[in-house]
Amino acid sequence: MRRSKMIAILLSVVILPLWLACRTHERAEYTNQEKAPTANTEKEVPGTDKESDLNPVSAQMMIDDVTIGHHVAGDGTIAAADQGDDFAPGETVNVTMKVADAPAGSVVRVLWYGPGETKINEDSKTVEAGAQYLPFQADTTSWKKGDYRAEVWVGDEKVNTQEFQVVDKDKAGK
Repeated sequence: MRRSKMIAILLSVVILPLWLACRTHERAEYTNQEKAPTANTEKEVPGTDKESDLNPVSAQMMIDDVTIGHHVAGDGTIAAADQGDDFAPGETVNVTMKVADAPAGSVVRVLWYGPGETKINEDSKTVEAGAQYLPFQADTTSWKKGDYRAEVWVGDEKVNTQEFQVVDKDKAGK
């Protein structure tokens, strides 16, 4: 009897502090998820100590349905018939994403890279309250044929990459 009481007390002394520490950590992560990421970096930063540091899972959950294509519909989406990753020089590249789960005030950024990993451009937009989709565009007028990519960032987390090509006009999509 004395032995079982001792074990129960010992377990309480060891498990209770661990359980409380885990609950405090969970609450801190939940609070970080509710904050709108307002600062962006071009490099992922480990940890979540600063306001601009996002939990990677939280950042991934803010952005859905990243799509690349030729035309954006009025609701901010790209219809299946307009999706594609081959563009002629001078054609506009559209990247849209669902941001309904991102807190208002979150800054979403798209970095555009070209052949040789050369950064061509970047664009950032702030998620407005009630926004469902956020579109980004790039004009390819001065771009040479080759492989390109668009990286989508929220805070210090890269959440998506869309790869595409600039090709001869007869090989491009719509």
